[in-house]
Amino acid sequence: MMGVMTAQPPLPFTPSGGVPFGAVAALVQDADGGRVFIRGELCFVWDGGDEAGRRLAAVQLVRIKAASGLDVAAAFGVSTVTLWRWCKELDAAGAAGLAWRKRGPKGPSVLSDDMAADIRARRSDGGTLQVFADAVGVSVTTVRRALAAPATAEPRTPDIGGSRFDHGCCLATVSAPPGRSRCSGM
Repeated sequence: MMGVMTAQPPLPFTPSGGVPFGAVAALVQDADGGRVFIRGELCFVWDGGDEAGRRLAAVQLVRIKAASGLDVAAAFGVSTVTLWRWCKELDAAGAAGLAWRKRGPKGPSVLSDDMAADIRARRSDGGTLQVFADAVGVSVTTVRRALAAPATAEPRTPDIGGSRFDHGCCLATVSAPPGRSRCSGM
């Protein structure tokens, strides 16, 4: 007599300290790094401080449909927009695109007095800020700073002759109208 073999689904298993997410996944994160288990089997591992490995695991979990993007984002403590951005970075630059890098300016400003004068001279000829930025080799933000800066680069120093309180015109007494207090609503 031949029996029919039934396929029993794997038993769910969440390791101790693991945070279950989705229908079959669990995440364990500690000082040593992180581990993702799917149906009790170790699938992804990263060391502490390995942000690229952590991001890669999150993106791969969504790609293999181990959990929804919403569940993965919640388990990894990021927004769904951040997870989407990681997916796009992986598509565009591979795993290296997921590595942490400094955003914004990478060094000191390159705007010199001569460069600012050149930008102001070009502005009088007309054109867009992007055209000036491309011609001089700086960003549009640097062009805006150059146009907003005064034409003279001489620093202004205050007149410190005598005491700070020599100028009677600068001192004033502020008082509330009679019968009213500054803290009347308290």
